[in-house]
Amino acid sequence: MKKKIFLLSMMLIGTAFMFSTVAQGRFALGIKAGYNSSKFRTDNAGTIISGEQEYTFSDAKDEAKGGLMLGAFARIKLINNLSFQPEILYVKKGGETNFSGEFNNTVNTEYHTWDIPLLAHLKLIDLKVFNIYGVGGPMASFVASEENKWGDINNYDSASENMKNAQWSFQAGGGLEIGKVNLDVRYSWGLGDSSTELKRVNNNLTFSVAYKIFDL
Repeated sequence: MKKKIFLLSMMLIGTAFMFSTVAQGRFALGIKAGYNSSKFRTDNAGTIISGEQEYTFSDAKDEAKGGLMLGAFARIKLINNLSFQPEILYVKKGGETNFSGEFNNTVNTEYHTWDIPLLAHLKLIDLKVFNIYGVGGPMASFVASEENKWGDINNYDSASENMKNAQWSFQAGGGLEIGKVNLDVRYSWGLGDSSTELKRVNNNLTFSVAYKIFDL
């Protein structure tokens, strides 16, 4: 998995520099950090344990968990106010699920991913001092590490699971660009189950600050 992340990173960097050469002064590279709030959606989950009894998520309540994110981005101008913005981010994700009924327990799930958003960046309003922009596009996520505690539910080992190594989502949002600083907010919708056994979708809300190291 680490080799795949390394290769993808090198491909993104190589693509960015190739575009920078062709773009003739329309390329930017920077770093970013922020806060990520993630939450599972389990209201459509099916049976998780088969045996003498069957349990579902029909009466489960999901709560969000927060974590930090760090990474880098490139921005390659395409035409007019439209740019291509690939990123690579290290993000902490997870969620808290509260069960009622016979379970009557709370389960925490935490994991870290390498996220690679491939975004369209559109400058919407240019006020000289600052501009307002929107972003949107697909995002691939690769699990770096995880800590799941499904076995805490009445010691049911069969309820344990792993997060899928690769996950896809769609990310959209917007923000302000003030000089070399970018402030934005985004929301990511999971496009499929994030776990190997359970029908759970992980959605994320992120707030970030980015700084352009150089802008050619």
